[in-house]
This record gives sequence, C-alpha cells and structure tokens, in this order.
Amino acid sequence: MHLVEATDEQKVQRDVLTYSEWGKLLTLEEYLSREQRLRTHPWARSDMRTWLLCDTDGSVLASCETFRTHSFLRTPTGPLVPGDSFAIASVFTEERLRGRGYATQLMDLLAARLERQPRAHAALLFSDVGPRIYARSGYQELPAWNWHLSPIPGDPNERVNLLPPEDDIGRALERLRYPDSPFFFWPTPAQLDWHLERGRIYVEKLGCTLPSSLGATTGASTILWGLASRNAELLVLMLDARSPDEAHALLGAARREAHRSGLSRVVLWEEPTHAPLLSSLEGATRVARDGSLPMVRPLRPDLPLAPLLPVPRGLWV
Repeated sequence: MHLVEATDEQKVQRDVLTYSEWGKLLTLEEYLSREQRLRTHPWARSDMRTWLLCDTDGSVLASCETFRTHSFLRTPTGPLVPGDSFAIASVFTEERLRGRGYATQLMDLLAARLERQPRAHAALLFSDVGPRIYARSGYQELPAWNWHLSPIPGDPNERVNLLPPEDDIGRALERLRYPDSPFFFWPTPAQLDWHLERGRIYVEKLGCTLPSSLGATTGASTILWGLASRNAELLVLMLDARSPDEAHALLGAARREAHRSGLSRVVLWEEPTHAPLLSSLEGATRVARDGSLPMVRPLRPDLPLAPLLPVPRGLWV
C-alpha cells in the first residue's frame, strides 16, 4: 500500500462516495457543489490537500484531507517559533472495505509524510468515532466540553462594539492574545473565513439568516462568531475575554445576535481559560461534546504537548 495525492477527478469520485456520510440537508448535486465551492476558497486553494491510500493495483482503499495551519512553539526564553501544523479531515473508508485497518495505515503513512515537512509541528484532527482508532497512530485525546447558551432578545450592540460583516477578520484576530502555552495552534484570517463560507452555503437550508456581525469587542476583549455549520447555531470561533464581566458582555451579545438571526443557541468550545469566566454566567450549560473530539499527534520528538492545549472552534475542519 502507498500514499498518493488525489487528482481533481479523484476528488470528485471520493465526493460521490462520502455524500452518504457528510451530505446531510443536501442533495448529491448540492453536496458536490458545496465541496467544489469550499475547495476554491482561498484557504483551501493554498493549504488543502486530498490523500489516497492505494493498493498495489492502484485501487483506493481510504482517503482524507489535510489543511495546513499555523502553530507556534514557545522557546525557554519566551520568543515564539512559527511552524506548520496540519489539520486532518474527512477520513473515509468505504463500508465494504472497513474493518481491515486501512484508516490506521492511512494515518501512519500520512504522519510519516508530514514529518518530513521542514517546519512541521503537529497533526490535529477531530474524531467523530471516539479516540481508539486514532490513538493507534499516536494521536492523544484532549478534553472536549461545550458551553451552550440560549438566545435572548435585545440589541446585540448593548455593552459591546459589534464587528460589521465587512470588517477585516485579520485586524480582529490581531486583538486576541496568544495562549500562554508551550505549543499552540493559531488560525489565519482565511481559515476563519472558510468557516463563514460554510455558513453562506447552508443558510438557505436552515431557515435562518446570516449573523449581521462577525463578533464584538469590549475593552481589551474580543469574540469572533459565525454560522459555520449545517446546524442553526451561532458558533463562537474565538474568544479572548480579559475578565468575567467582559466575557459576560461578549457572550450576551452573542446570545442576542443568535436571537436576531433566528438561530437555536450559542455554542462555545471550552478552552482552559474559560471555566472561571463562565461558571457564574446565568443560563450557561456545560456539556460533554458529542463528536469532534480533538486529538493531536506530534510530528517532531521535542514537541511539548500541554494536557490542556487550547483548541477553539476556529481550528475545526
């Protein structure tokens, strides 16, 4: 068995097969259009690759995608060393080929390929099938908790400054502090816009409207959000809150924005710094995440992995 990068024709062939897994709410034609639209997004054009595990006769046994993302190592004296990490998505084996270890073979060969990249740091994936399969290939499970908040009526602009949809995501992202961690992933502006593109695709199917803002600021704190999935939810992509009061103000704005857009709830992925900010927030519910379990595999032997590595929703693929 060997690993090859898919051609455009092979990508479409895999799309037809993966429709049954990831085509919810869409017809096959709409799903194929969605995949093509996402592949032509600037982030995907620059940093996405599709990989095939092939048998000796060239037949495809399994497939996945990788997205290059930024990451940083903190040196003992403090300065950050930038590098490349790789988010892995859409790991797929046809039902008739399952149970033969092909997904594990794919992950092992892919890791060996990525380790040879000159700036490689780590691989990141979000498992919907639990940790066991990917643990075989050296992936370590991270905690996965969500905070759910119900929408509330009112002006989203109350106590905060809303970021208009045409605002510069990069400028907003620059306001956020880097995590105080020996190693961490960090999204690019194009990566965050890729999430918003997913919302633009699904909004007509969900019977809601796109949020009228990208997020909000108050004081030195910033939140970025969006309709970014096939569920009618306002997803918090990034949150940097400097105090409980500012966290409550930002999430209150998110709840009012969700209400204005006809969305069912606000969903925040918990990071290590969030619990003390949210424990006193009225109406917030902490729940174990159903799917999208973050798992990390170092691609270099000296990579320090903190047990509470922050993984915001903006990193998901």
